[in-house]
Amino acid sequence: MSQPVSHVSVPAQWQTIDFVADLHLQQDDATWQAFARYLQQTPADAIFLLGDILELWAGDDALQHPSQAFARQLVQALHHTSQSKTLYWMHGNRDFLVGTAFCQAAGLVLLNDPCVLQLQATTNDGAADADTDIIHSATSGAAAPPRVLLSHGDALCIDDVAYMQFRQQVRNPAWQQVFLQQPLEQRLALAQQLRQQSSQRKNELGVEGYADVDTPLAVQWLHTHGCARLVHGHTHKPQDHILPATAENGQPLQRMVLSDWDLLADAPRAEALRLQRQPDGGWQWSRERCG
Repeated sequence: MSQPVSHVSVPAQWQTIDFVADLHLQQDDATWQAFARYLQQTPADAIFLLGDILELWAGDDALQHPSQAFARQLVQALHHTSQSKTLYWMHGNRDFLVGTAFCQAAGLVLLNDPCVLQLQATTNDGAADADTDIIHSATSGAAAPPRVLLSHGDALCIDDVAYMQFRQQVRNPAWQQVFLQQPLEQRLALAQQLRQQSSQRKNELGVEGYADVDTPLAVQWLHTHGCARLVHGHTHKPQDHILPATAENGQPLQRMVLSDWDLLADAPRAEALRLQRQPDGGWQWSRERCG
């Protein structure tokens, strides 16, 4: 596998692009079954998996561990899907140790966080035109620059000081190298312990108790990367936000938050954010139920 990429240019033949995140898969349950059906049925030419697809991951050698049959099942399903669709994977705060072996086995292209998605409008003669600003919002129909910034979203939640310190530690390549040298059983046990602590904190705080994306930082990211729209997950608060700033062309900046997936919740959730090319060459956003 090559190095993670920071920029993806949409080829002219792509008609539909999906974005999903925060499935937190760990076993063969209703959420996994919904995702497996989604992989088989989605019309998307490309799927961007933007973090926390797995509930935890302790290293790619876990694929050979007897306890990780479900992970092998997931990899097989992704690999099958990759034969007809382009699959992209971005690390989340639960599955940041997914590495080369996992990506190669599953047929994934690994993304840096953040990553720029360069859209192309199509001219009347069918040719791609990357300089044409035609993207239609599902709500307003307004045009927007054809560059979308993709992120898992956790690096933007800077008010969660304890987590940001943890993130800085575990994303350090030196820390990861030392951690991955430990016996797999020890790593799995530690990962499970961290997951339980996180779940306990989530139960205590609730979704609304977690730090949300810092708006000034989100605006800074968008300006730095020349984008007018940010798509991310992590917060489990699916919503479209208009930010208090504009792009160079005067259009308002936007933040689109992906849904988490949980088919076992009191209010079941499973949704993909979809981007479809329109007959006029523009692009239309929508949210699609997948449960």
